[in-house]
Amino acid sequence: MEQHKGINIETLYRTQNERLKRFIQKRIWSREDAEDVLQLTYLEAMRCQERFIGGSKPETWLFGIAANLTRNYFKRHYNQPPLDEISDALLSELQGEAEDDPGVLVEHEIILKHTVDALATLPDDTRSMFELIVDAEYSYQDTAEHLGVPVGTIRSRLSRARQMLKSQLGM
Repeated sequence: MEQHKGINIETLYRTQNERLKRFIQKRIWSREDAEDVLQLTYLEAMRCQERFIGGSKPETWLFGIAANLTRNYFKRHYNQPPLDEISDALLSELQGEAEDDPGVLVEHEIILKHTVDALATLPDDTRSMFELIVDAEYSYQDTAEHLGVPVGTIRSRLSRARQMLKSQLGM
């Protein structure tokens, strides 16, 4: 197998560090632990860079390492994995299910519509908070700084919003 010569950890650091940091901080609330996982991600990338064969983009490979280390963090600290990210493999699997059974696609569209409708009922400030955390991948701390509120306020608003959404979706 030929080694892919285009991977450069320093370039990945310069171009992806902020996104990677938000990606990890969104999943790990403790800033110190998130920083540790970020550092471990780069150490693991440096250790394994010769095994990168170019089957994916270098940033996808780096984020995969971070996702695995985050899962390991949760297993070690909470004896349970976090929710899985929607990956290309999961999307392909879902598309395969939809092709095999079109009813699955209809069911997923109904769930998505109910979720979007439920999100629309949230107060504007809560929806803005969700957009920062989910769409922009801000950490809770970054969201709090952006909105000018304490991080505890973000956590409590998010908790209340989750309860409202669960209630509206019948979960």
